Amino acid sequence: MRRREFLATMGTAAAISSTSQAFAQPGGGNTQKVNVANYVALEAKPGKEEAVAEFLRQGKAWVEAEPATIVWFGVRLGPSTFAIFDAFPDEAGRQAHMSGKVIAALLQYKAGDLLAQPPSIQKADVLAAKLPG
Repeated sequence: MRRREFLATMGTAAAISSTSQAFAQPGGGNTQKVNVANYVALEAKPGKEEAVAEFLRQGKAWVEAEPATIVWFGVRLGPSTFAIFDAFPDEAGRQAHMSGKVIAALLQYKAGDLLAQPPSIQKADVLAAKLPG
């Protein structure tokens, strides 16, 4: 093997090794930090668009206290269309989140006041993810 080929092979191996380490969990097991997720579709009532946006901004602080919520996004997809996407290492993490403040507020009192229809919560399995760190 020529020197250039050897160095290219070593560089590829190092990149694969660092990528694997970025997703490694202590104690072995599944090497991916996120394995399950939720996608929540939200449609604001007319005139309530900014209130939904503010609710999502407030939700960020609530989920920061949830160690198993690895990623959480509150997004605006259109003038009155919003969504939440969050991901977890396992089903236990997802269930802990589903018992948390954002979901409770969304389902108990915010949905009727702010949303044109009940939130549509879809569960998903994460097939691949790129996360910081």
